[in-house]
Amino acid sequence: MKNNQSPYLLELIVALVTAFLALLSGLALVFHPSGREALMSLKTSPEAMTAAIMLGAAVIVLAVVAIEVLFKWRVRSQTIRLMNMGTVVSDQATSAPDEKVITMADNEGTMKLSVRLRNIYYIESDDNYIKVWYQDYTGSVKQYMLRCRLKTVEESFAESDLVRCHRKYIINISKVQVLSKEKDGYQLDLGVESIGAVPVSKTYEAAVLSRFNSR
Repeated sequence: MKNNQSPYLLELIVALVTAFLALLSGLALVFHPSGREALMSLKTSPEAMTAAIMLGAAVIVLAVVAIEVLFKWRVRSQTIRLMNMGTVVSDQATSAPDEKVITMADNEGTMKLSVRLRNIYYIESDDNYIKVWYQDYTGSVKQYMLRCRLKTVEESFAESDLVRCHRKYIINISKVQVLSKEKDGYQLDLGVESIGAVPVSKTYEAAVLSRFNSR
């Protein structure tokens, strides 16, 4: 599975470098002699004042973007992860080499949920939260709500069995028992009485059919 942290790490580095350069520019303007002269000239030049306002606005925007990227990276890195348990040292019975476990934490990094990928049925979007529908150790179907975007899950597990099938749903394609074509489009039946059929929207239809047929 490819490392999905890399694009976000690159964004983070670019954002931090941009913020640092913006800070240096501001300090140079205040403390360097030529910078102080430029500030004094603003009093007599409307054009220079306009340029300074635009520059200041650009610096503020860059700083806000840098903070946003940093926050996104921190939340994403702490909120949801996919771990290969075959490489984890533990006092528990050895896991299969390909056993995958999803760990979910809150924004402070506190662990909230740990569940094997093979036990997840689907994940549902609910405003700024997601509901994870899974099977617990007793075989019962449970749901867990977590503050997270569905897009984050989609990007984190792009090459796993978790497949986006609708703007509101991500399905564990390995759990699908029946794929049927209805008048409103395709539906996915997970073979669990307490879970209804999950719809497939036109946007994701081709990808879902491809993944279902290649299992």
